Amino acid sequence: MLDQGGRWFAPPPGQACIPLEFSHAAFRYGHSQIRHTYRLVRGGPGLPLFPDLAGFRPVPAGRRLDLALIFDLPGHPPTQRAKRIDGRLPASLIALPEQLTGIVEAAAHRSLAVRDLLRGGITGLPSGESVARHLGVPPLTADEGSWPRGTPLWIYTLDEARHRGGGDRLGPVGGRIVAEVLIGLLRADPASYLSREPDWQPTLPAAGPAFGLADLLTLGR
Repeated sequence: MLDQGGRWFAPPPGQACIPLEFSHAAFRYGHSQIRHTYRLVRGGPGLPLFPDLAGFRPVPAGRRLDLALIFDLPGHPPTQRAKRIDGRLPASLIALPEQLTGIVEAAAHRSLAVRDLLRGGITGLPSGESVARHLGVPPLTADEGSWPRGTPLWIYTLDEARHRGGGDRLGPVGGRIVAEVLIGLLRADPASYLSREPDWQPTLPAAGPAFGLADLLTLGR
């Protein structure tokens, strides 16, 4: 895909766009991976995402984040892991605060799950089964969560990851959408490395040829 470009998403250079199947469905798989609570410091309390960790304001006192609780760093215990992609959203995202949603007519509209489903319905996204057949991928079965009249693409992406990716990775439909769009956007950007220097490889002399995010975080320490 990196060498030849996407099969289903290949915008011309300088004419990048983001398909609704990506923005309103497949890329929203990350909502399922968010934890209900996070510890900011070792031994500290678990704080819910909302309202305790809400943004759009100065960082309150006592909200300093120990990066060793978010990233695997040498000499530290394992970090807090993201949830598996299982279609279950944490309570913090089922009851979003008004500062994010604004005033809503129905309490259900505070749920991010409801809002994600409404986006897909309003924009007329195809069902996950329709996309699977279009890609030549065997659709999910009824035992895997397929809806009789077609599964909303967002829900399908989550169920597919759970049943065909073990909850650790996206399935063939969700993975194809996310990968092709991200790579396609880079290829369409004339200033990206993939366009200007496709053979470029990042280097970090202090860590050797193979390095990760932890090496960047600890660089110079």
